[in-house]
Amino acid sequence: MRMNVFYVFGAMAISMPLFLVSCSSADDAVETPHPTSSDTVKTSFTLSVGLPKSNTSGAKAMSRVSDATAQAQSSPVFRGMDNMTLIPFALASSTTTVGTDATRNGDNNIVLPNTTPNTLSSDQITSTGNAKVYVDVSIPTETNAFLFYAKAIDATAGTSASTANDMFKYGTLKAAGLDAGKPSGISFTPVPITTSPDMTKGEAIATYLTSIANAKGWSSVSVDASTGQGKGLKNLYDNFIKLSAGSSDAIQNAVQDLYTSVVDLKSSQTTANQTICDAITTAIKNSTYASLNSDDKTLKFTDAISGYPANLNLPDGAATVKWADSKFTAQSTPTYTTDGTNVSAMKDYVYPISLWYRANTQIATSDADLKDKYVNGTSWADILNNYTSNPGTVTSSTHSIALKDQIQYAVGRLDTKVKLAGETLYDNNGAAVTLQGDGFPVTAILVGGQRAVNYLFQSASSDNTQYTVYDKDLNTTTTDNTTTKMIASKDGSITNHTLLLETPEKTPIYMVVELQNNTGRAFRGYNNGVIPAGSKFYLVAKLDPDADTGVTQPSTTTGFDKEKVIQQDFTTVANLTIGASSTSGGNTGLGAAYNVIPDLRTPALSIGMSVDLTWQNGLTFNVTM
Repeated sequence: MRMNVFYVFGAMAISMPLFLVSCSSADDAVETPHPTSSDTVKTSFTLSVGLPKSNTSGAKAMSRVSDATAQAQSSPVFRGMDNMTLIPFALASSTTTVGTDATRNGDNNIVLPNTTPNTLSSDQITSTGNAKVYVDVSIPTETNAFLFYAKAIDATAGTSASTANDMFKYGTLKAAGLDAGKPSGISFTPVPITTSPDMTKGEAIATYLTSIANAKGWSSVSVDASTGQGKGLKNLYDNFIKLSAGSSDAIQNAVQDLYTSVVDLKSSQTTANQTICDAITTAIKNSTYASLNSDDKTLKFTDAISGYPANLNLPDGAATVKWADSKFTAQSTPTYTTDGTNVSAMKDYVYPISLWYRANTQIATSDADLKDKYVNGTSWADILNNYTSNPGTVTSSTHSIALKDQIQYAVGRLDTKVKLAGETLYDNNGAAVTLQGDGFPVTAILVGGQRAVNYLFQSASSDNTQYTVYDKDLNTTTTDNTTTKMIASKDGSITNHTLLLETPEKTPIYMVVELQNNTGRAFRGYNNGVIPAGSKFYLVAKLDPDADTGVTQPSTTTGFDKEKVIQQDFTTVANLTIGASSTSGGNTGLGAAYNVIPDLRTPALSIGMSVDLTWQNGLTFNVTM
C-alpha cells in the first residue's frame, strides 16, 4: 500500500461536522422548512468537512496510497467520500449513543441527493466552510441521533474498487446491514482475495515434481558403504521430496538447483548412477513444463506452471506442496509442511482494508438559519455554540441540525519500518550471509488476526474467523526523479502504511514481512530449511501490547485502549529489526526465515524480528527478527 507522507496523530477524529440547514437561493429549499407528512420535515442538508491544516492540528489525515489520492499532503486535499450512510434514531432521553438494540426512526436511511447520490466529491466542497449543501432532504421528526458511515472515494466517485489492482491499492471492505435499520445487523468483513482458488497451475506443478521424483531409479539409488558412491544422489532425493514451498518461483529455484547439482555430480558417478542422472535431467526438461535457455544451463518454465499463485493474486508463500504416497499434491486448505509449519488456507488471505469513517452521535438543533456560521477559521466548538438545543431533537420547526460529535476514522493504521541489525547476518547453520546492495527488498507486509467488526467497528464476538491481510502495494518515495522502494537495510527502510480493522483487547497479533533473497546464494532458514537464491522468504514478528519490553505507550491516552494492538482512529508503529544472529546459528534472525507463510494463528511461531512497538498516539513495537 503506497503512502508517501503521513503524520503522527492522536485522537485522529477528522473535523468533519455535518449540518442540516435551510438555504435561501432560488435553487434551494424554501426559506422556512415545512413538514412533508406528519412525521418528516423537509430541509436542506449541508455536509461540512473540516480538514486538518497541518501536522500540529488535532486531526490528522489518514490514507493508504499516494499523496494526491490519500489526503496525505502537508495541507491535506479532501479525497471525498461515498457510500455515505445516515441512519436516524429517536433515542430515549436517558440514552446518549445508539446501542445495538436500537431501531431506526422511520422506514429508510437519509438520502443525500447529488449527481451520484450519497457521494461528496472533493471538487464539490465550497471554499467557505468546506461545505456541500444538499436540498430537499426529508428528516423524520423526533430524530435526535445518527449513525454515520462513509468510505473514501476510490478511483471513481460512487464506484467501489472492484479490480484486484484497485482493491490492493485502495483496499476494500464488505459492508452488510446498513439498510436494515438495526445496528445489531450491521457488520464489516474483510474481503477474501479468493474463496475458490483455481488450482490448475498448482496441480500441474505437483504433477511435474512427481515426474521428477519418480525418475527411474532415483528413489532406490544405493549408497556404497565403502566408497560413498551414490550418496550425493540419495541426499538430493531426500531433500527434494521434502519440498513444501509450492509457488512457481520457489519451485523453479529448487528445480534449477537440482538440475545444476545433478549435472555437476554426473561425471563422478558409476555408469548405473549416470543413467539415473540422465533420467532426472530428462524429467526436468519435460517440454510440457520447462526448457533450457540458450546457455544450456538455466531453466525456463512454460506457461503451464509459471506465475502461480500470483495468478490468484496471492503471495508466493501461500502456495504449498506435500509429498505423500509417492506423489506431490498442491495444497489450498490448511496444511503442515515437512518441518511442522502450519500454513493457512488460501481463502484466509484478504485485501487490505479500505479507508472508512464513522460516527455514533447525538445532534444539535436550531430553529434559526445558521448557514452564515459555517466559515473558515471557525472551530467546531464555536459552531456548536450557535445551536439552541445541544443535544436536540428534530421538530417540524427545526431549521438547522449538526452532528454533535465529529466524524472519526473507523479503521486503524499500521506503520512498518524494517532494518537490519548489522552488515553481517548469519543463517540457521551459522554461515555468514553476504548482502547485495543496501539489503533485502521488502515485497509485502502481511498482518494476521483480522476479524469482522460490528456497527461500532469493533471485533464481533460471534465471529472468530481470522484473516490475514496481504498488502503488496507498498509505499515508494520519489525525490529528484529518484524512486525509493522498501529495502531492509542497516539504516532502515522507508515506512509502509497499512489500514486495518481494530483488534480485540489482550490479543497479540502476528505480522510477516515478505523479502527477496537477492544475495545470489541460498541460505538456511527455520529448522535448517533452504531459502534458495532469488526466492521470497518470510520473517515473523509478534505484536503484543503486554510485552515486557519494546512497547511504548502514547503520551496522550484520551480514547485510547492500551490493550489493543490495532485501534480505530490511531496509528500503531512497528519498527522491526532483523537480528544478526551468530556463528552458532539457530532459529533467530535469518535462521528463522520461512519459505512459506506460517499460519498466523499458530501460538508458537518462530520469531525472526524484534519489535519496537509504539502508538502515534498509541503503541510502538520494537522487534528483532
